[in-house]
Amino acid sequence: MASGFLTLISFFTRIPVGRKIMYSEENFKKSLSLYTLMGAVIGLILALIYMVFANIRITFVRGLVLTMAYVAVTGGIHLDGATDTSDGLFSGRTGDRVFEIMSDSHIGAFGVICLVMILLSQFVFFSYADMSACMMMPVVGRASLTASCYNKKYAKKTKGMGTLFVESMTLQVVAANMAILAALIIVLPNSAVLAAACFASLVSAVFISGWVEGRIGGMTGDTCGFVTEMTQIIFMILVLFLKG
Repeated sequence: MASGFLTLISFFTRIPVGRKIMYSEENFKKSLSLYTLMGAVIGLILALIYMVFANIRITFVRGLVLTMAYVAVTGGIHLDGATDTSDGLFSGRTGDRVFEIMSDSHIGAFGVICLVMILLSQFVFFSYADMSACMMMPVVGRASLTASCYNKKYAKKTKGMGTLFVESMTLQVVAANMAILAALIIVLPNSAVLAAACFASLVSAVFISGWVEGRIGGMTGDTCGFVTEMTQIIFMILVLFLKG
């Protein structure tokens, strides 16, 4: 499990793990129960940066630094998926043409719009939210993804990096990730606000993935990134709204 968790860190972040990780499908599948915990690692880094800039008078500086830090730590992996998905799903095309657009290395107009919206949302959120909310943002995004992939199939005919992830989301894996999410909510300040925002985000993720499934017949690695980033935006908005 520990080796699998390090594999998750090496796959989905740019955090150095200190040694060469030997990939194993079995270890990867087992480690998916800790996928939300990986989000907590990212969140902890954001929380530490927040503490450094906690007393700065111009909060937009903190927002900018945290936004850049999130992109740097994650390597923009979900941002890339979100932009590709936006280009494909909003292109007006159907069938395999959607997958061709999503696989194109060039970014289109809808991808640019999506990227700007995500980064701007993060900038505003990190500028005004407290440390607990900043830490929970990547946690909620990853917990929501596990819920949204449950009982879904991989949409593409050819197998990709997201195949094992999507098709390994069993009820047990989702339950383990929800337990991690609940534990973090309980120990952090403003638990009521975080719990309400998390619940609504989880529901939103399921609806978004259902819409994606209706369009392309399932989930892919790119759509996983799309669900993660969209859910995080929903969480951000709800936290700021509920706190007033």
